[in-house]
Amino acid sequence: MVDSRYPQRSAAFRPETKRWFAPFLFSRHTVFALIWAFAFVVIIAWQRTAVDRVWAAGAPPVPLPIPRLRSLVFNLSDFGAVGDGYTMNTKAFERAILEIQRRGGGQLNVEAGRWLTAPFNLTSHMTLFLAQNAVILGIDVRCLVPFRFDILLLIKLDCILTFLLLIKQ
Repeated sequence: MVDSRYPQRSAAFRPETKRWFAPFLFSRHTVFALIWAFAFVVIIAWQRTAVDRVWAAGAPPVPLPIPRLRSLVFNLSDFGAVGDGYTMNTKAFERAILEIQRRGGGQLNVEAGRWLTAPFNLTSHMTLFLAQNAVILGIDVRCLVPFRFDILLLIKLDCILTFLLLIKQ
């Protein structure tokens, strides 16, 4: 066997390597694989931020201050309303709106809670501001009619079921 001074050339330095490397790098399969890998990384990063938002949603929300949008500001609870989801607050809404109308306009703040009410009319020059996690639950006017046997029993049952579904939510 003949001993050579220089080690044998490896496959990386053979001239044939230069012929297939550039076409391989720019072939449609390689470009597709690179685009797919980039898209995969982008989707993983996007999902990670979505998961972080879900974890943040489980934490109690930071209460935000109620902005002052008008010169006169009223709170609904000052008019006797209770945001427990069971107490009827229609009279409190009506008293607050009448006071705002009497004073020529203003802002009515509804604090966080579930405010059960029948339909009521708003007035001009009024801002109804609901705080974060404030929900106004409207019920059907037919449910407010005192129960009498000459009123269809089905209407009353429908109202009761609607009320129970509102409470359950």
